[in-house]
Parts: sequence; structure tokens; C-alpha cells
Amino acid sequence: MTANPQKSVKPKSLLSKRLWRYYLRSAERAIKVFKVIHVLFIGGSTAIILVIVSLFTPIFSKSVLYVLNHLPIPAMTGAAVQSPPSAYVVLGGGLTNDHANQVILNNFTLNRVRTAAAAYRHLPLPVVISGAEAPWMEQWLSEHGVTGIISENASMNTCENARFTAKRIPLHHIYLITDAYHMARARRQFALNNINVTPINAPLPTALNWAEPAQNLSHSRRAVYELAAYFRDVLKPQADCRNLDEVSFDELKTPRDQLVKTF
Repeated sequence: MTANPQKSVKPKSLLSKRLWRYYLRSAERAIKVFKVIHVLFIGGSTAIILVIVSLFTPIFSKSVLYVLNHLPIPAMTGAAVQSPPSAYVVLGGGLTNDHANQVILNNFTLNRVRTAAAAYRHLPLPVVISGAEAPWMEQWLSEHGVTGIISENASMNTCENARFTAKRIPLHHIYLITDAYHMARARRQFALNNINVTPINAPLPTALNWAEPAQNLSHSRRAVYELAAYFRDVLKPQADCRNLDEVSFDELKTPRDQLVKTF
């Protein structure tokens, strides 16, 4: 009996068809994957370009500021949530030198004391000035008709601003004066010391302006820094924030010789 040639060929033919179908399915899956990668690449690249462009417009900083304004603040108790604001607290923003090499307030701090003076004329309350900049802030405020000034001279960063202000004078609810980007982090630090905050935002030295990309970029940098600093404080509190027992009450009242300020 002779062998049927069709029976010997059929298994090979079926194997070839299966391999071809497997190849087609694999090719279809690969094409779908490449399409997804292509879409993600185009979408991601477009998003990155839009973010970079927005850095030079008011859009980016305003978006980050919206996020900052909605970040959680630690819960407070007692008089902090029941009493009205009883004082203004002005946070120092740094010092600089004039053309004669004399130490003066930089534009950040100058805008804050100007804001404090305007608020004081509207509603006279005690003014607490916090930071190594306090002597220069006090001089400027006194020259512009502000009385009832209380100086806290020891703090060198935002964490110390809150801790040492709380040690310097008993406060429950304050009007806090700093810039809008810094406000969220400052509010959190004061809340940790059971001091409630009603914000009064001082303007930055440069204003947002669609026609001024460089000014908008400075706001974007400030916004990104403050957002990162907020989460840094939450995840890993500042190592350079001194405890209350490390600084005496007399030190809080005495101007510092060291003028370096860290944010």
C-alpha cells in the first residue's frame, strides 16, 4: 500500500497557518502598543511644552497659588478658633545693602512693612515683627506712624518665625503679613503652634504681567519653591528650626548680629 502524500503535508500546512496567525496577532498587538506610545509621547511632549510656555505667563503661578491656598492646615483648638485677630504679625523677607553699603530692607520686606502700615491705619492693632530684619522693620514702621511694635529678633526661617512669635507674646489669632506664595507654608507653621491666621498678602517686588515674561517667570520660580518647601516641611521638618528652649526670652528681644535669613 502506498502512502497518501496529502496526509504527510497537512500537519506542516496547519503549523504554518498557526504560526502565520500568531505572527499577525503579535504584529497587531505591537502596532497597538506603538500607537499608544505615540499618543503618549505626543501628549506628553505637548503637555511639557505647554507647561514650559506657561512658566512665562501668569497662568502657571496662579495655578500653583490655587493649589497652595487649598493645602491642608493643621487643626487648632480653643481660643485659636474662637477669638478674632488681635495683632498683626509681619514676617521678615530679607535685607540688602544700598549704594553706600548700608544695610536696608530688601524689596520683599519693604512691601510687607508697607502692607502692615496700610492695615494698621485702617485698624490699629499691635504689630509683631519677626525675624533678624526686625530692627530695620521697626525703624521703618515707626517712621511711618506705627506704634505698639513688638520685636522678635531671633528667628531665621519660617518655622522659627512661628515658634518664637508664640514664645514672644501670647497670641491666638493674628493677621499674618507675608507674600501670597509664602502664606500657605507660614499658616501651617503658625497652626502647629496653635495660632490661627487671617492672611494679608503683601505684593512681590515684581507684578504679574502678560507683557513681561521675565517677571512672570520670577513668580513661577517663587511658586514652585514654596510648593516644594511646603511638602518638605510636611515630610521632613526643617533640621535648622531651633526648639524653644534653645533661645532665651532675652534673645528674642535683642537684635541679632547675624543678618543671614533663610526661607
